[in-house]
Amino acid sequence: MDRIQDLISYRDDIYTCNRTRCGFCREECPVYRVNRYETYSCRGKMLVARGLMEGLLEPSKEMAEMLERCLLCGYCQARCALKNMEIITALRQKMVQKGFVTQTHLENTSQIIKKGQLFDAQPLVKRQGEIPFYIGCLYRSRPKELSTLFSVLERLDIHPHVGEEACCGYIVEATGFSHEFEEAQIHCKENLAVKKDSVILSLCPTCTITLKEKYGLPVQHAILAVHQRLKEPEIVRKIKPLNFRATYHDPCHLGRMLGILEEPREILQRLGVDIVEMVHNRYFSTCCGGGGGLRAVDDSLSIEIAKNRVRDAFDVGVEMIITACPTCESTLLRASGRLSNQIEKFIDVRSLWDLLDQSLSG
Repeated sequence: MDRIQDLISYRDDIYTCNRTRCGFCREECPVYRVNRYETYSCRGKMLVARGLMEGLLEPSKEMAEMLERCLLCGYCQARCALKNMEIITALRQKMVQKGFVTQTHLENTSQIIKKGQLFDAQPLVKRQGEIPFYIGCLYRSRPKELSTLFSVLERLDIHPHVGEEACCGYIVEATGFSHEFEEAQIHCKENLAVKKDSVILSLCPTCTITLKEKYGLPVQHAILAVHQRLKEPEIVRKIKPLNFRATYHDPCHLGRMLGILEEPREILQRLGVDIVEMVHNRYFSTCCGGGGGLRAVDDSLSIEIAKNRVRDAFDVGVEMIITACPTCESTLLRASGRLSNQIEKFIDVRSLWDLLDQSLSG
């Protein structure tokens, strides 16, 4: 009975997918593009969901491993009217409930619940400013990048107020630990530096979508504040044009899910960057390979997915990919290094914040 109860609210979506089998989600799914197994596509997962709902299938280790090889990137949902991501997350939760848990995901969840952070040795960062800021685990673990970010913001007259933080818990829920996510939310809310009637600015796209949708908080990605400030005449006078060609990679959470598509491109244009679009761009951008906890369970698959994204940039004749997500930056840069011998070219990967720093320093 519990099988049915977990998936019953998605019955219509599951049967609609099973009956139509349109396949719009399949061919460009980043995972399917690498391994070519139907079950790893969204359409295949919907068949598994039906099997569980009707009692024809039982949860298993193999099923859990298949579900873990999903980026939760939302590409399938962008191509579809169904609630694909919710169903896949519900399936992951079912695997955890039945005890089919990957040790790495378990350890990460435990780390977040016990210490309030995903990474060890994160320096405590505090700043007194006007605007509440949420940094997120990944940027807190990269003090050099964080220093660059704060430098850019200060030069744009954006003054962050930063206190203690606890992890937003995205990866806890994404990997199926629904009850533990509720606990992570409690810890996160206790440490949020919120000022009355003020929007929280955030740096990580994943943290932004989590705080916005799961916490219901008035949160905005900092790149939107930067976009507005770059329109001011006194800021425009500080810009040193960079004058080169590059492509822009839309992070899944920032672009597809938060709808922040044109603002990064307009910032780059103001910095004097000639943008060449990849085939997969904006709402239909494909994932870097670092989403949904995939790197923790199948690093080789993550690398191959990232290589495909770097190939997309190579195909349009650029030598640099620019992005606004720390996960995308590190994942694509690693793949670019491994791909360089095959394509006889190194495609550099840069953060939008680095280019802002470079231009405004001039």
